Amino acid sequence: MPEARPVVETEALWADFAGEVVCFLARLADDGPVGVSLSLPFGLSASMKHYGMGLDDTIGAVLAIREALLRVPGLDAASEPVPLRLPDQVMFVLNLAVYLDGLLGRVARLLGVSRGEAADAAVGMLRPN
Repeated sequence: MPEARPVVETEALWADFAGEVVCFLARLADDGPVGVSLSLPFGLSASMKHYGMGLDDTIGAVLAIREALLRVPGLDAASEPVPLRLPDQVMFVLNLAVYLDGLLGRVARLLGVSRGEAADAAVGMLRPN
């Protein structure tokens, strides 16, 4: 059974994990399309293992990154597509990551900044106060 952590520490850990994922995606896209990269499943898996995150936690983190990325430029969440939830959670996480990569690129272009800068702005919104 995992060791219980204080809520504040858990929120910070969760934000660190989510931040690592979005920054990983920002760097990964420099090597080409994320959807065909073998680095995507390996990188996500390594981050999940490092932070002790399961699939449900990972899905929650990626959806929180989506929300943060939408807030950075003030995009309307209702007009942004949401990836369909798949029965296979592993495939759902991978599809969410590919979607998030596209959203990160759109936000960066909209703001006129690099993907890394857009990722950093979203991560700043994920940190607990």
